[in-house]
Order: sequence, then C-alpha cells, then structure tokens
Amino acid sequence: MGGALSVVETARLIGRIPALDQLDEFAALMAQPRVAETMWPGDLGGPRSREQSESWLRKDVAHWDVHDFGPWNAFERSTDQLVGRIGPRVTLVDGAMEVELAWIVHPDHWGQGYAAELAAAGRDLAFSRGLSSIVAMTLHDNDRSRRVMEKLGMTYEADVTHAGLPHVLYRLRRA
Repeated sequence: MGGALSVVETARLIGRIPALDQLDEFAALMAQPRVAETMWPGDLGGPRSREQSESWLRKDVAHWDVHDFGPWNAFERSTDQLVGRIGPRVTLVDGAMEVELAWIVHPDHWGQGYAAELAAAGRDLAFSRGLSSIVAMTLHDNDRSRRVMEKLGMTYEADVTHAGLPHVLYRLRRA
C-alpha cells in the first residue's frame, strides 16, 4: 500500500485505506437496514452481520494490497465519524473485468453530497492509473445513486444483472 492517494482529503471528508481497527464503525454501517434495502434486498440477506462485515473489510484491505487503489472508508472531517465506504474497485460485470466506482453511505448522511464528493477523488485516482473508463451500478429504483453517477459525468450504458438483481450500468470514459 501507499499509493499517491491512499489517503485522500476533500472539503468535508477524509478517505482512509480500510483497516481492521475500523471494524466496529464499518460493521455498524453495514448493519443499517436502509443500507441493506439498497444493497442486499430480499433474498440477498439484508443487513450484514459483524462476521460478514469483517469479511468485506478484509477484502477491501486486500484489494488495496493487490491493486494499490480501492474504496476508502470515508470519515467526516469535523467529527471523525465513519460516513461511508466510497471509491474504485475491480469487479466483474457481464463477464468483463471493470473498475467500478462504488459507494455505501450511512443513511444519516444521505442527500449531503458525500458520495459524489469522495467518488470524484476515486474517479481521478482510477484515471491516474491509466484506465480508459470506469463504471458504476445500482438497482433500477435507486434514484439517489443514479444522481451521483450523473454528477460525476457518467452516462447510462445498459441494464445488467449484478449479484442476481437487475441493475443499471453507467460509464465514464477518460477524456
């Protein structure tokens, strides 16, 4: 680890590389019922257990180790409170490897622009690594995430199936 943007600061947020000492806050985020509605509805299991959250956090740590980029855990500068998990990650989309800008924001902070604020830094990080395009996906009815994608300059490309559910895929190509 230790790439140029392993820690990133925006006007209101500090994005830190995920670490196991953040597990308590991370598990609380992943256990939020309103987060689960947008991420793991129905048969996908709902709110995540502490064990599931730890597994997810370990995968984020490993992603940074392997790729020298990944999602940050986003902390509010004024309170040092975890508000979300935001940033680029390698993922499989319809059989192709892509770099996805992904975000999970605590419902107490929805509508404050945090996802777009730190996702913009993730976009810039991905493009600084030579990528020609990035994607983002969400469930069809997640209008908040679709607005974030549009704020980032992304455009709708296709309907896809991701995690067994219908999603919309947006893409941004490097200028």
